[in-house]
Amino acid sequence: MYAAGTQVWLAFGLYLAATFYFAYLAHRKTSKTGFMEDFFVAGRSIGPWVLGLTWIATAASGGTFIGSPALGHTYGWSVMLWICSYMVVATTGFGLFGKRVAELGARTGALTFPDLLRDRFDSRAIGTVSGVAIIILYIAYLVAQYVAGARVIEAVLGVPYHWGVLGFALTVSLYTAYGGFRAVAWTDAFQAIVMLTGVLITVFFAIRKLGGLQAVYDGLESQTPDLLTTPGPTDFLPIPTAISFFCIWALAGPAQPSTITRFLACRDTKALKRACFLIGIYISLLYPCIIGIGIMGRVLVPELAAADHATPATILAVVPPVLAGFVLAAPLAAIMSTISSFLLVTSSAIVRDLYERNLPERLTEKQARNLSYLATFAVAGVALAFALQPPDFLQFIVVFAGTGLAATFFFPTLLGVYWPRMNKAGCLAGIAGGFLSFLLQYVWFGTRSFAGFDPFVWSMIVSLFCVVAASLATPPGAESLRERYFPKSHGQAARPVLRLRAIRRTMGSAPSM
Repeated sequence: MYAAGTQVWLAFGLYLAATFYFAYLAHRKTSKTGFMEDFFVAGRSIGPWVLGLTWIATAASGGTFIGSPALGHTYGWSVMLWICSYMVVATTGFGLFGKRVAELGARTGALTFPDLLRDRFDSRAIGTVSGVAIIILYIAYLVAQYVAGARVIEAVLGVPYHWGVLGFALTVSLYTAYGGFRAVAWTDAFQAIVMLTGVLITVFFAIRKLGGLQAVYDGLESQTPDLLTTPGPTDFLPIPTAISFFCIWALAGPAQPSTITRFLACRDTKALKRACFLIGIYISLLYPCIIGIGIMGRVLVPELAAADHATPATILAVVPPVLAGFVLAAPLAAIMSTISSFLLVTSSAIVRDLYERNLPERLTEKQARNLSYLATFAVAGVALAFALQPPDFLQFIVVFAGTGLAATFFFPTLLGVYWPRMNKAGCLAGIAGGFLSFLLQYVWFGTRSFAGFDPFVWSMIVSLFCVVAASLATPPGAESLRERYFPKSHGQAARPVLRLRAIRRTMGSAPSM
């Protein structure tokens, strides 16, 4: 559609071959260890570089590389303000949850995010409700990623949308099921490097072709001055919305079940600290550049068949053909890495949280393996069915799913791992209050709720109130349970957090049921 050549096909082929090679290596290592722990958290052995890069690759989704530039192409510079708080998401995520969640995972043997909440409150209901919420909202997330991948294939290779989305879903499902979390982490690390390199190359060639940023300013002004100022065309970013999104990006990312899974899989606290530093640098480079690609694309390629074609159209317009194929792998890498992570989280919710944890006995290794494969392909198939009818702006789906997950889980998780007085009633109330208030606001008001704020803001407040009120209105949990999660926290100073390896040596093989 935008004049892709043979080099592009070749680069795509090489990129996919490298991805499947990493999955093959991961599968060989997985087959030599216990399946459940290795498939879902890579044996808790992920080091700082892979941990940081897999976190980045999951966060930088199709919404980042396709949806955000599409908004930049449509609404101009105001989108920079819309995304700005993402610069601190690594600090909030690792600072609020990373060390504490990793410690608890090593102490209790939690394999999934619902595992963590279920065992903290000794509640089968919490594990089940969390699993159901993850399945519903992550399927919505997956739909957006499938759409993004098919848009790239459609725009660059000329493959019809429906064939593109089918091939994309099948490809990612295969390597995710084949290699498990280790394959996801290793391919994510590779994909994150491809992403940043591709973005920086595109920005360099785009600025050079335009003749500088002043040319971008002049080009946007000649089309409409609204592209240069807030709130942007059609009142895109009024002040309440800007405040809402500052809260959304800073708080929604840390509360994602896929993020918690990475904390459960890390090797030790030193790996967490180094990964956080790496992520901060990476994000500060990536996000201003990716929005800039969409904005510069408005001047370079003002007419598009669909707004979501902004990234591939801009790349093909400015990057030399010999490099274009490699650079176009960047959005493909972002989308594939996110899909693989979300498929794994969703399939683990089905196999581990809805099925195995509700059985009287553990699954055998063979049963766990077969069910995990089946669940992965089943989730992929459901998301594929919805993706066959794509929306106008896929980033709106990304925002809906991401904020819905955060409104549901942020405060129940945060207070659950830090507040000894919180109990099962508080957790359930926080989950239900956040999810239902978020859903009802979207049904009644759309994306702008009371006083013009996003439903996420009010849902977070409702969830916090429900957690605190329900916990204080009901008896505390069992003393033995609180002591397990908050040793020596009653009446005296808590001990410093132990190194994760030391915890594992002390606890031995923690029970997985």
